[in-house]
Amino acid sequence: MRTRLSIIVPVYNVAQYLRHCLQSILDQQLDSYEVILVNDASYDNSRGICAEWCEEHPTFHLINHDRNMGLSEARNTGLAHAQGQYITFVDSDDFLAPDTLNSCLEMASEGTVVEYPIRMEHLSDHAYCWSPMIGSFDFGTWMKNDGHTHCFACNKVYDINLWQGMSFPSGRYFEDILTIPYVLKKAQRIVGIDKGLYYYCSRKESISKSLDCKVLYDFLYALVSLKTLPENASNTRLYLRCLNAQRSYLKYGGTQQIVPKEPIPWSFLTYSQIPLRERVKALWFKMTYHGK
Repeated sequence: MRTRLSIIVPVYNVAQYLRHCLQSILDQQLDSYEVILVNDASYDNSRGICAEWCEEHPTFHLINHDRNMGLSEARNTGLAHAQGQYITFVDSDDFLAPDTLNSCLEMASEGTVVEYPIRMEHLSDHAYCWSPMIGSFDFGTWMKNDGHTHCFACNKVYDINLWQGMSFPSGRYFEDILTIPYVLKKAQRIVGIDKGLYYYCSRKESISKSLDCKVLYDFLYALVSLKTLPENASNTRLYLRCLNAQRSYLKYGGTQQIVPKEPIPWSFLTYSQIPLRERVKALWFKMTYHGK
């Protein structure tokens, strides 16, 4: 009988958080699953914890990289070894609320991606919960619902067939934005549910808090790449996000202007659901940005 779910967990120097993460997976009480731990050449005790956990729990399996290859390659290794009908990702310094994955599997079917709530910046003063639009949608509708703001790899359960020919890009930050929308575009439908919760924990050492040209350029590059999809041709909010990323990149010493010049509808500036600060930025960019 085929394994129902493969859970891919990249591991790198997270010894102080790892047991909590793995316990939260064990607490899902799944009937048919495997956990693929990919140790990306950790130099703390992460490898030892993984080995200990695998010895105690036969459904947990450990793969060790000989050298550090980064998050993308760790996930790709997990994908290459996954045997499940469905797959999901859990980062090793995050954790899941009980019964989250069973709720997703109840809604999973061939060609689908199931998206569930996520608590962002957990453990910080800025923590908040985000929930998907509830129901079943095509990719175009998902993008119109500001899909560019929730391209997370980790709060979704995927039909494994959607990953054929797909992988995370090596050597880039914000690899989720460069990958997940293109996987979802292949899906027959995207199902949003209000059950379960993924805890995305805020850590001081997080890449997303590192501001340098490489990190900011990769963020900018990912957003501009996403903007080229036909479904985003008139997505003003994504365009403004690109402009904000361009401005930050230039502020920190970047030299390339890669966001193309596009008109911003004046009606957008009076759209009450957009925060005033964002509308003011839109007006400023409309007047001053010259683009690629």
